[in-house]
Amino acid sequence: MELLVPADVEVAALAELSTMLPGNGFPGVTSAAEALGTKIPTADPKPAEFGRVLTTGGAGRDLVTDTPTLILEGYAVTEQRARDLCALMVAIVEAAARAGSLGGVTCYAARVGSLPSNLPHPQVPTHFRFTATVSVDLRRTTV
Repeated sequence: MELLVPADVEVAALAELSTMLPGNGFPGVTSAAEALGTKIPTADPKPAEFGRVLTTGGAGRDLVTDTPTLILEGYAVTEQRARDLCALMVAIVEAAARAGSLGGVTCYAARVGSLPSNLPHPQVPTHFRFTATVSVDLRRTTV
């Protein structure tokens, strides 16, 4: 019997964003620079701009496709840059879905659940934070 394993949406999204953000106005926001990940950077001071990707779970769409929901967060020392980073993250995920692949995982669709919203983070008072949610339809992988 073939096992169908849910794709790791955080890894897929981080791979896509790390590739696309530097060429689109955010050269320092990459996984390699530790300015993009699933955790807030521990460095002090924190990078002037950084992004975070989390998943809130989701549901199975059908036998081979899941619909996880991503939380995309853009942080920056200026409000406009934080908003622009978050909005660009949304656009990159949507473009990947249109192209059919999110970080190398087959992606059929993306739906924005919440556009970038200003939501300060109490543990990061030095930065503005904008958040958005996007659900993606990802094909499961086989073992």
